[in-house]
Amino acid sequence: TKIFPGVVANDDVSLTLQEGEIHCLLGENGAGKSTLMNVVFGLYQPTDGEILVRGEPVHFDGVDDAIAAGIGMVHQHFQLIPVFTAAENVILGSEATRAGLLDMRAARRRIRELGDRYGLRIDPDAKVGDLSVGEQQRVELIKALYREADILILDEPTAVLTPGEVDEFFDVVRSLVEQGKSIIFITHKLREVLAVADQIV
Repeated sequence: TKIFPGVVANDDVSLTLQEGEIHCLLGENGAGKSTLMNVVFGLYQPTDGEILVRGEPVHFDGVDDAIAAGIGMVHQHFQLIPVFTAAENVILGSEATRAGLLDMRAARRRIRELGDRYGLRIDPDAKVGDLSVGEQQRVELIKALYREADILILDEPTAVLTPGEVDEFFDVVRSLVEQGKSIIFITHKLREVLAVADQIV
């Protein structure tokens, strides 16, 4: 349950994400889908109820706690800095260092490895402001994977994509699941849900 002053955003909501599935959270705009996932990702504190990760109760004081528990989230509005490169955006907040200095070479190598593995190829040195919306979304996904997320929350991920990019994105999502990731996919588009979901709530 999540209550804001004067608004009950989530009222005794319960759902279970199984390992290795694409779980679609379906509902109209304003239904509380993103609020629920912002609670799971540590951005909001629940008013009541509990969150379990791998069967163990967890309490997240913030996003860092959720990330440490293996949860990543790609927001509908990307959290990227346009004047930074893709690599700089990916490592921001979890910078690799060697002898006290930023190890950008290691970061670039890791980003390329993740891109090859999951079909998310991106130029680590490209300025994010110069990238297409689809490429920026790849940067966000790589950012979560770089932090070793096993559970990925994707908030309205197709809202900003062209039809061709949507098909490509679904291929990426299936590849992530095939390689052991679990996905919560927030949407209000029924056609997409039916195309990709293992479970619908």
